[in-house]
Amino acid sequence: MQHRSLSRRTTLRSALGTTLGTALALGCAGLGVTPAAAGQGRVFRDVRAFGGTWEGVYDGRRARLRIVVVRQSPGTLHTLYLTLTDLDRDETFTGSLEDLPATSHLAGGIALRGSAALTLRALVLHTRDTDRLSGTSVRDGRGFPLSFRRSGTGPAHVENRPFRDYRDWYGGYAGDAGEGRYTGDLDGRPAELTVRREDTPEGTLIGFRLVDLDRGMSWGTALRESEVRQWPYDRQRDPLAGRTLTPARFLDEPLQVDSLYWHGSDAAYVSGASAGPGGLYGMSFVRWAAPPARGR
Repeated sequence: MQHRSLSRRTTLRSALGTTLGTALALGCAGLGVTPAAAGQGRVFRDVRAFGGTWEGVYDGRRARLRIVVVRQSPGTLHTLYLTLTDLDRDETFTGSLEDLPATSHLAGGIALRGSAALTLRALVLHTRDTDRLSGTSVRDGRGFPLSFRRSGTGPAHVENRPFRDYRDWYGGYAGDAGEGRYTGDLDGRPAELTVRREDTPEGTLIGFRLVDLDRGMSWGTALRESEVRQWPYDRQRDPLAGRTLTPARFLDEPLQVDSLYWHGSDAAYVSGASAGPGGLYGMSFVRWAAPPARGR
């Protein structure tokens, strides 16, 4: 089913009130872009898919994660043994998690030991592509995202400057058009994230739209710039935490966001998870054309 695309200004004007998220989601539902391929790995079957070597980023820094999965005998529960290495800082953390069911694509509350106390709050296998893994960690009381691909399956690292403030969602540097576009996946399905800033008579709005390209589904919401500029730094890095995104199509379910972090050391990376009946479902994105590594 095709949806008529609204103009940018019409979309954002109508976004005020209860139709806010729906209007934004509909505003770009007609995009026909093709991101970097997702869905190339296997569909999740059991907890053994956690095992292996993973390459990616930890809060935007180059990182490696090694996981060994061991079945506990007797029974069907498993233990994960993890080694997380921050390659840019030359830090290594190790830990384990016991009693994980064979059917679980989610591991959480994993205490790692290293140069500092680090807890993996959530580590999520993407169920439609088990070559993808994302999550969030807690260190010194602050949240930090992780995004990985199984070793040998991911693209090259995208070099970029650190996240500064909310303007990095959509641009905020010379020559930008007030729009940031990111390619990635929702639970292993090809997806796109777009963040757009628009001035309206009612004030400046920043709209977020997530598009599931496999299923033709999209969700949206918007924030007032006058409010977000007052937020502390860590909240600006995770602006949609706990928010429900409105679907573009009436019969589709809303999308509950658990977290969606901009990585602090590299603003090109965004990752987090949505919340559903089966727990958390991972999502990871990389900016199409990242801003220069230095300057604004």
